[in-house]
Amino acid sequence: MPRRARAAGEDPAAPALLFADVADNPGGGGRGNTTWILEAFHRAGVRGCALGPFYDPALAAEAHRLGVGAEFLARFNRDEAQEFSRPFEATGRVVALCDGVVVGRRGIGAGRMLRLGPSALVEVGGIRVVVGSIRQQASDPGYFEMLGVRLGELRSLVVKSRGHFRAAFDEDFADERILEVDAPGLTTPVLARVPWRRIPRPIYPLDPGTTWSPG
Repeated sequence: MPRRARAAGEDPAAPALLFADVADNPGGGGRGNTTWILEAFHRAGVRGCALGPFYDPALAAEAHRLGVGAEFLARFNRDEAQEFSRPFEATGRVVALCDGVVVGRRGIGAGRMLRLGPSALVEVGGIRVVVGSIRQQASDPGYFEMLGVRLGELRSLVVKSRGHFRAAFDEDFADERILEVDAPGLTTPVLARVPWRRIPRPIYPLDPGTTWSPG
């Protein structure tokens, strides 16, 4: 996956790609702050990428205190204890700031007032991360555009959403350019990843050979 994003960033003629972090969907109960994809893309040297919305009120507040243009150690998830909200840190730069209020224009957000709280665009390596103070899924391009991200100029986009993103970002990312990523998270659709403890076994679909007959 990082290899494909890096290749898209290095070849302007290649199609831009959208990566859906479906296991970290705030619309379904995810925290909106897993760092597996962010860390992997940063390590791989991916360029021309935007990611978000990433829920981290502490990081957003720090960016607002420092101001646009400030360079600092961006510490993601410094205040988190949830097992999927792993910390990640990298040298960052504050690219843009806003109050996080925008009128949606696509999909389920069209025409609605959307709020991400005090927000910042923080660049780490070749990745620009939309950091917000209110947990939201990537259901509208406005969450990126309000901070100056031009979606049509990106080489890759990572969205924290399970399905609503498709109606929001279809202007720039057709279905054949979308990859749903199997990364850890509270809303993973890969049920075998979940450490179930209080359910009867066998049960479908965890146990594919399960049979059932009416009592």
